[in-house]
Amino acid sequence: MSTLRDEVEALKKKIADESHEKDKVHARSWTGRTQYNLTALHKFVFQVVLALSWIYAHVIRPVARILFKPVTWLWRLYRFLWDKAVYYEDAYQNRQFSKTRAGMFLLLSAVFAWYVFVPLVVFICHALLYFSTVKRDEIVYLTNSQEIIPHENEHSVQGCHALPCTDQNSIYFRIRASNFNEAWSILSGRGLFYPDYVAASVPVAISHCKITSYGLRIKLLMRGLDIYPDLLKTECTPLSEQP
Repeated sequence: MSTLRDEVEALKKKIADESHEKDKVHARSWTGRTQYNLTALHKFVFQVVLALSWIYAHVIRPVARILFKPVTWLWRLYRFLWDKAVYYEDAYQNRQFSKTRAGMFLLLSAVFAWYVFVPLVVFICHALLYFSTVKRDEIVYLTNSQEIIPHENEHSVQGCHALPCTDQNSIYFRIRASNFNEAWSILSGRGLFYPDYVAASVPVAISHCKITSYGLRIKLLMRGLDIYPDLLKTECTPLSEQP
């Protein structure tokens, strides 16, 4: 019995060794490597799809619901005004479509959107950005105030948070006229917002400044999308005049 058991064990070991060798040869072959790579690719794609589905279900969809609510409300309001404006009743009290009214309504809609709706949306976005990122009475070192877009009265100011200025602590500001900046200046008791005068308060020499600003201070956005923080108020003293 012991001899038979030894033969069975030896046969099992031989079969296992042969199977291992076959698997090793298959893994080293082109077919084996291709199967392994395809399996890894399928696994990666499946995991990416699961991650994207989670992002859609827990991030994009809830945010889209919140954003689409005002859009849906505005669309319904526009449709209601359209029905009221472009139809008229004939002598038999039947509602008839008027091409003239429709054309005038579209023209007024375009004028309203360009001069009222779009500026209002931009104003709200600036207000939200201001209340979430504003920095009041911040101490920075500023210099090199210059007008970069004359026809829009937009100025650029360079500076840094601490001396010496390096590529790690440097920062750019923009001084520009906007509806929100005008409203902020008036509500703050400073009168109308004049970018030229705010820029003029930054001397050519490096100056110790106390400023009020708002906006995103992300270098990638500044370089790629030309998005800079807005400078609203400055109080500067050149370093040469400080005790």
